[in-house]
Amino acid sequence: MKKAIKIILTIFLVITLLVVGIVLFLFQMLKSELGDHWKDYAKVFAMQSEVSKDLPPLENIEQRRIDVKYIRNDGTVESRPVRLYIPGDAQQPMPLIYVPHYEMAENAAELRRYLEQGWAVASPTDVLPSHNGLLTDDDLVFNNAALYTLRHMDEFDTQRIAVVGGSAGGYTAMMLSALQMGNCTTIANAPIANVYFNFYQYFQMAKRNDAPFFLKLVRDSFAPILKTFPDTSDTERWEAFSAVGLANCYSSSFAITHVTSDILVPIDQITREFTYDQEGDSMPDGFSTRLPEDNPGVLGRSLAEELPAELTNVEHIIIDDPNENSSMPYDADKLFNILIYDDGPTQSYGSHRATSGTGIIDDVPYLKAMFERGLAQNEILTNSKLILLLERYMGESVQLPAHEDVDDSVYGSLVVYRQEIVEELTCWSKNHSAEELDAAMNNAIAERSDSKNAAKYQDAWQEIYAEIVSALN
Repeated sequence: MKKAIKIILTIFLVITLLVVGIVLFLFQMLKSELGDHWKDYAKVFAMQSEVSKDLPPLENIEQRRIDVKYIRNDGTVESRPVRLYIPGDAQQPMPLIYVPHYEMAENAAELRRYLEQGWAVASPTDVLPSHNGLLTDDDLVFNNAALYTLRHMDEFDTQRIAVVGGSAGGYTAMMLSALQMGNCTTIANAPIANVYFNFYQYFQMAKRNDAPFFLKLVRDSFAPILKTFPDTSDTERWEAFSAVGLANCYSSSFAITHVTSDILVPIDQITREFTYDQEGDSMPDGFSTRLPEDNPGVLGRSLAEELPAELTNVEHIIIDDPNENSSMPYDADKLFNILIYDDGPTQSYGSHRATSGTGIIDDVPYLKAMFERGLAQNEILTNSKLILLLERYMGESVQLPAHEDVDDSVYGSLVVYRQEIVEELTCWSKNHSAEELDAAMNNAIAERSDSKNAAKYQDAWQEIYAEIVSALN
């Protein structure tokens, strides 16, 4: 009897070890595959179109790698690389496209089209999956630092800098547009506009066994974001890191493209106008991509609802043939264009869109039009943006914490932030006038009901204004 039990236990142990071994083998294989093909996955997530894997090397294009130093939120100094593509025969200073968060691959169709126009292109390189988890943290500081570094390079026309990103890169593009002045225009493809909804609420459904594949694939890499929001009831912090919460801070033109079937970044957070009442027939029962209307603050509202109606154009475009190229439509008389491409409801087999195809949405005509207008015609002043800039000057930015006694020459220090604010507002004054800026800033400060804060803002503004006047003279 004991011998039989021993044999049974031995067999059970062998089977258990075999199963564990198989599971570990499959896990390591999947991990290895994801590592090997991370750039391929990243292109899907960044919404970059691939021309061919066998393209010849770029001709007459200088490729340059620059190291961008910045101060992490923990106070340590880090350096990350950015790759530049500079057309050799383009007249300098030239327009610049900055692609944040994800790397712009050499075989991306967008890169080839931009370079053909004589525009330089820059993007982070050596991007890792772990950078997704730093999206609202160190990665945001780094991308601001990269843009700041590029602005100070003589090769580029500071009146014609555009930011173009997709998905998480679209989120970063929208944050750069909200936090900075000096961007001629921004294009955000499928941007995350509400981090509370997308990461805290919606991504939790990826824990379900029947959750769609791509949602499961990306969820874990973004999970560390929640650690930067230790108090999940802190509505003001969620809003401060969401485009919908910064809707009144957008001061230069942007265009958003989004697809109705997007399962990674549900369209409701951009606009509810074209969301399907029912999910696609392949979706699991009870799985919803809808934005709850009872979320706190503005976190239950779409970006389109929060943007100034008189400045916003929303268009609905039916995708008839996913293999057909199309130009991105826009209303040149509106500062903000939201372009919704309709390919049906969300489907479990989709990612940023359910209809796969080779068609490209050509954004070059839009960028050319914005570059022709230039920064002076594409940038306005808003009270919220001016106050946001004053707060960064005072070292009180929520999104970009200021550091002292670390390294005053590195982005992330209070010294560099103050220099950045003065430069951006001096640029605006050159394009318009210091008197107009002064009137606008005083009006923004006067709107603040807290007299103590108003006095602090006024003191900071007097310092900035004195430097602007000095620079202009």
